[in-house]
Amino acid sequence: MAAQYLSDPRTSHGLANSGDSQLRLVLVGKTGAGKSATGNSILRKKVFLSSFSAVSITKHCEKGSSTWKGREVVVIDTPGLFDTEAPDAETLKEISRCMVLTSPGPHSLLLVIPLGHYTPEDQKATEKILTMFGERAREHMILLFTRKDDLEGMDFRDYLKQAPTAIQELIHKFRNRYCVFNNKATGAEQEDQREQLLALVQDVVNKCKGRYYTNSQYQKTEEEIQKQIQVLQEYYRAELERAKAQIKQEFEEEIRKLKDELEQQKRKVEMERQLAEREAYWISRQQTARDDILSQNKILEIILNVLRGFSSLFKD
Repeated sequence: MAAQYLSDPRTSHGLANSGDSQLRLVLVGKTGAGKSATGNSILRKKVFLSSFSAVSITKHCEKGSSTWKGREVVVIDTPGLFDTEAPDAETLKEISRCMVLTSPGPHSLLLVIPLGHYTPEDQKATEKILTMFGERAREHMILLFTRKDDLEGMDFRDYLKQAPTAIQELIHKFRNRYCVFNNKATGAEQEDQREQLLALVQDVVNKCKGRYYTNSQYQKTEEEIQKQIQVLQEYYRAELERAKAQIKQEFEEEIRKLKDELEQQKRKVEMERQLAEREAYWISRQQTARDDILSQNKILEIILNVLRGFSSLFKD
């Protein structure tokens, strides 16, 4: 399936020309790579549960957001979806959740790999990620190495000279698109590494002409989300009309019973105030219909059923 690259529907000009568009990032990698801690470092706050453990602390795809240069940065933390032992049914469910949270598509995929002993099992998990996303998605991928503090001051380029061949090949494959993070960092050090990463993400986005990664699965996901949004917005519009009719009926009956014109005028003013208040409320609900849909379990079930119809996921 051919991967496509589309401008962000939130703006007619796409991310490269919009100061208020989202920048959607997905953290992928093996359990224990440091995805949750990295997400917290990017967001500059503790959103994701993080602990050094061989067992995945993150059980479901989770979303956090912050701002960078006036732009909303959305970070999706994933459990060990790509661990070789992960059950397929659970993997499919969490991929559905990931696609819902990042629809209509992520701007960048951050492949998180800890510095240190890179085992054949680690390499296998990495290859599984690359295979699942496909060749074209690699244009949107950035290598993010964690545990920079383990270098104890050694320059990363010096480390690379003695790093496992598989790591050197990965960096070559990604055309030197990488960052190195110390997730224990605070203050200026944390800010500097965050700035370096987001600047690299922006560079990737610019080279893709402001487009995010998508494919037929993402497109189908977005279609289903839009369908549900339209249904919900129609419901909100109907609720607005129902509320307006009820307010008018109650006030008009009351006004007819009043003899004093001044009192009648006061009740008319109050009626208009309540009508305006209800209208503002339901219009606001229409505008946030997407957030309402994405917070419902119903959409996850819909997308899960959609993805079951595809022979491969995320693949080009």
